[in-house]
Amino acid sequence: MKKWKKKERIDKIELSENGFRVNLDGEITQFEWTKIKKLTGFLFGKITYDDVCLIIESENKKSVISESSIGWRFFMTELYKRIPQLDEEWEKVMYKPPFERKETVLYDRNINVE
Repeated sequence: MKKWKKKERIDKIELSENGFRVNLDGEITQFEWTKIKKLTGFLFGKITYDDVCLIIESENKKSVISESSIGWRFFMTELYKRIPQLDEEWEKVMYKPPFERKETVLYDRNINVE
């Protein structure tokens, strides 16, 4: 009898010269920093812990990444440099109250115009 092997998920963010790539199970979405339209944060409650997530929207693209994605911290460090209007405390705020999904728009290019 053949044993089923659980397929390992790919969940990775990689920085590139003008932006970043999101790789979710081999489906790669390329974003440019200057084309980001909207960032929405939320908390995804798992059975034993919460995962801070970020929805990234560009012209014709949308992707969801989380703090458990490989490269998250490098990505966030660069994101704060590229979009200084983004509150660096947003991740902590998402945990209150715990296990509640409250989606929060963190950045909207049409509103955050300088």
